[in-house]
Amino acid sequence: MEGLVPRPAKGYRVVLLGGVAVGKTALATQFACGRFPERCEPSVEELFSKVIEVNRAPALLEIVDTVGAEHLVTLKDLYIRNSDGFVVLYSVCSEASFQAVRPLREHMGRLRGPRAVPLVLVGTKVDLDAERQVLTAQGRALAREWRCPFLEVTAKSKMMVDRVFTQVVREMEALAPPPPEAPRIPANALETWPAERFIG
Repeated sequence: MEGLVPRPAKGYRVVLLGGVAVGKTALATQFACGRFPERCEPSVEELFSKVIEVNRAPALLEIVDTVGAEHLVTLKDLYIRNSDGFVVLYSVCSEASFQAVRPLREHMGRLRGPRAVPLVLVGTKVDLDAERQVLTAQGRALAREWRCPFLEVTAKSKMMVDRVFTQVVREMEALAPPPPEAPRIPANALETWPAERFIG
């Protein structure tokens, strides 16, 4: 039927991680709802969902905004262990928020063990360039070290917001373990299979 959106065959949980006031809620709200929140009321978590198309296939994203969970270590650790991909954010206007992402990434590695950590590093609030404390080159160098995509965005005008989530889906797909191989049927299977079976 024309006009119907294909049902997504893939679903992913993506967690937004970063310090207080780096713009996690603004990024998620702008992406999922198409609006910029002027005020963000802290809560334990916010959940958003949206279907996007990546590599010509629809994917359902469940986005977890850990807006007020910074002090709830156990809850945040559960998200890190059990989610599929991550957006690690800092504000370009805050050197402290940039310094905080390195120990966060190390903590993620410890929690996930040998499993891959698909993530995108994001510098937010680039519209406030006059207040910038973190250079673009610093973010780019850290992303090279982590071998992950890097973007600078502003949720206010939605610049590069959609690309953040497209990139994290691509990272999840690229780092996903290969599907298990189907058992191989011996070449002579048809020859050795009984011609008749009797069930009594």
